[in-house]
Amino acid sequence: MGDIDKIADKIVYEIDKAVREVQENVQRKWKKDWKPRAQTWQQNRTTRDFQSAANRFRKVPAGLSDLANEGSCVMRYMSAYALKAWAFFFGLGGLIIVVDNSMPQNKSDWQQVSIGLCLLIAAQLIWWAGRRVQKSADRKKYAKDQHRLLRLAREKEGNLTVLEAATDGRMTAERAEEILRELAVRGHVEVRVSDSGMMVYHFPEIARWDEKNWAKPVDEL
Repeated sequence: MGDIDKIADKIVYEIDKAVREVQENVQRKWKKDWKPRAQTWQQNRTTRDFQSAANRFRKVPAGLSDLANEGSCVMRYMSAYALKAWAFFFGLGGLIIVVDNSMPQNKSDWQQVSIGLCLLIAAQLIWWAGRRVQKSADRKKYAKDQHRLLRLAREKEGNLTVLEAATDGRMTAERAEEILRELAVRGHVEVRVSDSGMMVYHFPEIARWDEKNWAKPVDEL
């Protein structure tokens, strides 16, 4: 019976020894190979997270500017529609008064006709003011979309496609293409075609952004 206990203890001892050796080998392997990799991965992840946070932070002013421009555009459109609504009611009221007194017979009728005509004139002036405000809102919105595309082109290292501009610029493809083509007509953008036939809008000034630090006066050229 004693020999059996000794054999069992020997087996347990050998098993325990083998387990400790495996644990020590795993720890050595961890310290030698896996731990540096884990630290490097963690550092890279931290760096990526920091860069991502920094990029998001840098986009905050642009986002606030877009929000302010959106608010300004909305207010202008609301003002334009309000003016046009006033012009409609003024014109309708003036027309009704003139029609009701189309055959004036006394001084009171002539006064009513005069009021109706004044309302019609006022309606035309208010409508013209509403058109001016709406055109101002259209110009403001166009400038906002153009600035958004220019910022996007800077992020894309000076190369944009229409769908890329429309998707990331949060606008329709027709609007993005209109802006890019106008910039091309003005000479700010070059239209290029890839081997597969994809049309790319290239911004030379953005692609060669670093050259501005080495620019020389015109007299020295």
